Amino acid sequence: MIVILAIDALEYNLVERFNCSNLRQTYYGKTNISEFSEPRTMVLWSSFMTGKNLEAEILEKGDKEMWETHIDHKRTFFSRFTNPAVIDLPGYNYDLAEHEQERNLLKQYFDENIPFKKDLVKREYNDRAFAFHRKIKKDFLNALRQNHDFILGYFSIADVIGHLNFSNTTLMRMIYQDLDKITGSIPASYIVLSDHGMEPLGMFGDHSRYGFWSSSEQDLGNPKITDFFEMMIPGNAL
Repeated sequence: MIVILAIDALEYNLVERFNCSNLRQTYYGKTNISEFSEPRTMVLWSSFMTGKNLEAEILEKGDKEMWETHIDHKRTFFSRFTNPAVIDLPGYNYDLAEHEQERNLLKQYFDENIPFKKDLVKREYNDRAFAFHRKIKKDFLNALRQNHDFILGYFSIADVIGHLNFSNTTLMRMIYQDLDKITGSIPASYIVLSDHGMEPLGMFGDHSRYGFWSSSEQDLGNPKITDFFEMMIPGNAL
C-alpha cells in the first residue's frame, strides 16, 4: 500500500519549529514550484496528479470556474492502481460546496468593517474548518483499515486556518501536532507532500513559493511537484 498525506500549505519552517517528527521523516525538504507564476492550490494539485504543468489550462477557466475543475481519472497516476482511495483532493473529487463556503466566509471577513461582526465571521470560519477537518481525518483513518493499494488524504486545515490565524502560534502548533499525530497512525511507508507553504503577512498568512516533502525511503532533493507522477507509478514508487 502506498500512502500520500497531501497537506495544503504545510510550512517547512513550522514543521521544524514544532518538531513534527512524523511529518518530517528521515528525508525531507522543499519542493520546487518556481515554474508556476503563483502558488495557486488548484493549479498545483492538478499538476501534481497529472505530472504536467496545467497552470495555463486551469487559469483560463477564470477565478470562479477554476474551483470546479475535475481532472479525469485517466489523466492521473491514480488510474495505475487497482483500488485507489483519494480523499477530497482539489481538481479531482474535493467537496466543492464545503470549500466554496470557506472561501465565501474568508471574503466576508475581509469585506466586513464592524469589528465584532468581523470576529463572529472569523469564529464561524474557524469552527467550520475544524469540523470539516474532523470529517476528513475520520475518512482517512477508515481508508487505512480497508483494502486499498493506494491512499491519498488531502488535508486543508493548515491553509484554511492559517490564512486568518497564522500569527496565532498556539493554534498553528495545535494543528501541526494533530497532523503529525495523524501521520504517525499510518501503518505503512508514506509520502508527505504540500503544494506550497505559508508565510506571515501581518497577522495573516499567505502562500509561500515552495512546498514541502518528506520520505523515509530516499532523499528526493528539490523535486518539482510534477515529478511525483512518475515516482508514484507502481514499480517506481518510493
